[in-house]
Amino acid sequence: MIQTDAALPDWLAADAAEQDAEDAAAILAAAGHPDLIECQRTADLLAEFAADHPDEEAQDWALDAVLRVAQCAYAIVAGDEEEAAECARQAKGDRAAMTLDRLQADGPLTPERLADLDSETHDLLQGYAAPWPIEWLAPPAEGRPRIVVLFHGPGGLTVGIQRILRADADLVGVDLDRGAVATSTAAGFRVIWADVTALDPEHPALQFVTGIAITPPCQAFNPSGLRKGHYNGAINLVVHVIQEVAAAAGFFPVTTPEGGDVAPGCDDGYAPRTQMTWDEVREPLSQLEDARAGLMAEVVLWPLAILARGGSVEWIAVEQTSALPEPIEAALMDRLTEAGWHTTEAWTLDAVDYGAASHRKRRLMAAYRGQRPFVDLTPTKAFPTTTFAQVAGWPTGRVYLTRGNRPIDPATGRAKGGGKRSADLPATCITATVYGWADSETGETINQANIGRLVGFEADYPWRHVGRGLGKRNMAQQAADPVCPMVSAALFGRILGDPNWETKTREYVHTLYGIGAGRKDQQDLLRKLFATIPAQATRQTTVA
Repeated sequence: MIQTDAALPDWLAADAAEQDAEDAAAILAAAGHPDLIECQRTADLLAEFAADHPDEEAQDWALDAVLRVAQCAYAIVAGDEEEAAECARQAKGDRAAMTLDRLQADGPLTPERLADLDSETHDLLQGYAAPWPIEWLAPPAEGRPRIVVLFHGPGGLTVGIQRILRADADLVGVDLDRGAVATSTAAGFRVIWADVTALDPEHPALQFVTGIAITPPCQAFNPSGLRKGHYNGAINLVVHVIQEVAAAAGFFPVTTPEGGDVAPGCDDGYAPRTQMTWDEVREPLSQLEDARAGLMAEVVLWPLAILARGGSVEWIAVEQTSALPEPIEAALMDRLTEAGWHTTEAWTLDAVDYGAASHRKRRLMAAYRGQRPFVDLTPTKAFPTTTFAQVAGWPTGRVYLTRGNRPIDPATGRAKGGGKRSADLPATCITATVYGWADSETGETINQANIGRLVGFEADYPWRHVGRGLGKRNMAQQAADPVCPMVSAALFGRILGDPNWETKTREYVHTLYGIGAGRKDQQDLLRKLFATIPAQATRQTTVA
């Protein structure tokens, strides 16, 4: 037990002795339980560490570990396995953090050193890093950006970075949709299946992240939806939570009268961090009719949380519908600017202007802590136009219906919504009903491979569905959700400083949509040029 130097009054000493006896009895009763063993092991190591480092922080750390042993024992005796397991998890985390500190004290921690660890230490640190890769506990190679992609989807943004630009980026995505995760994993990308809001943005494995790309769902704001994110109450609530994020991260600016004293803890110009947890910050968003609108708060929550923990994130990129309410965008940009993001910028771009065979107008935002990028993302000349008919392999002159399998309106006898469009134009913005878009006369539809090509994916991109049935709508929804790969290449060509992004994108577009672009020889060329995935069957696949 960690003791204080000061002598205790007799009555307090008696109470302490009685408590120690009760703790010892509980520990004895719980002896041999694996959770208690983990807590005791960590307490012993931290007590040893405190003996070698007689500072207040080390003493507090060790005392917490000793108290946790008793807490775990009482939980085991009471049959509360959940609390006991949580105590063990915290203890193991402390032991991993101490192990990591010792490794770093012996020199720079590199992926090579991590790979050479003994299996027990490697497993300990791998668990500590989870769900992120263990190598993220070490800094990336010089000049290699480390990127987190939140709401990763099937991979449109990542295709732009790693396939079109061929950027050597250390990238990990996060998404909750199991089908999208299966698709992007099959494409060769590293993606974590998780709810973005359930992860810890102050996780130690994120300290070396260079940039964050975030593409929250747009349905709450999109004109094609119910637009519940446009209600004044929803906008005001999201803006309020965005401001709370800044305060919780310690980036709420304070001002003092000229010549006045700075308030304690405000020497850096910010008020001290509030004691709110991130779950508490997000809690008011549960009042929203469409919870997806509240995910816009993650745009500032993640970068500011990483910075608050001492991380080194340098830039953030955001994609959202072009109908994003201006007050929300302004609140995001203002909070980033106040936190030291010296350059913020935004554009409304249409994927057709970057060579896509379908319209997709999106609002793109970026913020940088360093100097403004020098690469322009505006094409120097127009990209060639590719039509719906060319992608589908149809002759000219056809018209397709976007009503698909919509229900019949009894008042008119016609399908609700949708309309007619010439197939000799680029497609309108793809939606989840695209698999039912049909030739007005023949009823011919297009397959998933060509749905993906309309958006900018290779013909043999490995679309996957998890669950029962063929998953046609699920895979069509996946194609309807992501950032167009060519737009991604333009945006990240600017962010990552690649002046050749346009040349690379034009090569990709030419091979994607050129004559016979769906044929095997064209796809082989695409893989050769852009180091894409091995050939995959273009049929729809269901993952159990």
